[in-house]
Amino acid sequence: MRSRLAAPKTIAALAGCLAAAAFLAPAAGAASTPRSGIVAAYTLIVPTSVSKSQLQARAVVPNGVACPKVKKTYSDGRTSTQAMTMRVPGATTGPAFTSLRACEANLPSGLKTASVGAIYVPARLITHTKKIAAFGDVGCRVTTKLVQNCASPSDWPMAKIASRIAAEKPDVIFFTGDFLYREANCPAADIAKCGGSPGPAFVPEAGKFPPFTDTDYSWAADALIPMAPAFAAAPILATRGNHESCFRGGNGWMLFFETQLKPDACAPDVAGPDGKTPQTIAPSYAIDLPVSSGRKLRVVMVDSNEGSNTKVNKWTPTQRTAYEAADKLAAPKSGRESWLITHRPMFGVDAKSSFDPGELNWTSITQTAAGQGLISHYNMMLASHVHVSQVVEIPGQPAQLVLGNGGSVPDSFNPEDYPKPAFGPMNDDQGQPLKDANGQPVTPYPNLDYLKTWIKYGYFVFTPKEKAGQWAISQRDVNGTQFTKCTSVAKKTTCN
Repeated sequence: MRSRLAAPKTIAALAGCLAAAAFLAPAAGAASTPRSGIVAAYTLIVPTSVSKSQLQARAVVPNGVACPKVKKTYSDGRTSTQAMTMRVPGATTGPAFTSLRACEANLPSGLKTASVGAIYVPARLITHTKKIAAFGDVGCRVTTKLVQNCASPSDWPMAKIASRIAAEKPDVIFFTGDFLYREANCPAADIAKCGGSPGPAFVPEAGKFPPFTDTDYSWAADALIPMAPAFAAAPILATRGNHESCFRGGNGWMLFFETQLKPDACAPDVAGPDGKTPQTIAPSYAIDLPVSSGRKLRVVMVDSNEGSNTKVNKWTPTQRTAYEAADKLAAPKSGRESWLITHRPMFGVDAKSSFDPGELNWTSITQTAAGQGLISHYNMMLASHVHVSQVVEIPGQPAQLVLGNGGSVPDSFNPEDYPKPAFGPMNDDQGQPLKDANGQPVTPYPNLDYLKTWIKYGYFVFTPKEKAGQWAISQRDVNGTQFTKCTSVAKKTTCN
């Protein structure tokens, strides 16, 4: 079965197809031209169980093109080359993933430089982390109900933000989830906004779409091409968002960005439109970043792609096992402070228009319930999911930062649509506890005592202060101009 999207046979054909479509913001232009048969090259930060150095190089190539070699230069001047291993999508993804393949190679410690083919990629984690850039929720939203202007760099500024992040010269980049937003074909009435934007892979013989929404083309448009400047700037620590659940963009996530599960982990049980996709969750893990002598930042990663925004549902026990494992990884240790990164916020305030009568505008309730009692070891929690930037503090809990302003259109641009909820998380609008999947009441949190919300596209920059547990946080817009300054001390974060 073949897709409506023809599979380019050469890198030139692929580049031409991408450049001709209006789904690439003009700002992405110079950085988006594939080189030497490679569509994208980047370095992921991975668990030590995957790579002892915590680094793995990736390359994306057209199907039929061999994986490139990694050329390595060590700090002592030695040079060598290394083969990459191909990652292959699940066979049952049918026509959706016929055009691109991914390649991987673990990088050793002690490198000075590394290149994948002709493209240099970040080769090391530096000994003192002085600057962290972070952002999330970046793709161009194309659904049957809402169409973002993917052709405009002001309306979809992801590529510009990626370029600004590169200009910051960060030591590492944190990505808090949700690359893939092209979930429908461009409506006829919106051709000027998204004409040529790749939608789901139609199966002509069946007259239906597969049980997932992504294709390798949509991943090229929403992530691989516009992220090029950030890919070149620093190693990336990425978490999976709900838009990368298996029934949405999970197949591309597994192919291009997953570090533990197999590349076919989201493939449906059978090929074609009648297949069913699985629910998957990757193991929790931690990476350590040296900050200064005697000071380390431990970043604990939790996969929160599944769950409900408004209910304590049946997924909650499964999700809780991930937070239990994360809690052990974050156990206190002298000289070490811990942050949690997961896509769905533990405490996030969303636009009230997204909720039904009787519901408060707290989002990601499954996560809130699953992590209850398991977040005390963190100084800070980073997430996105809500398409704004936000700081939320619940008494006695670590600060929640929401970094969801990376380019995907907000549900509302009106600040009044993000009010302080009348009661704390896991209450209804009358202050009564929500019930779990078995009908039993849960234990709500007290209401927040601090809430700041900004509706402005941009990114975050974190720089450590001299004392352990203290960080300066700069929120910057698409031009790199600071619009808010925050300070984090232990578990509290305040902003001007």
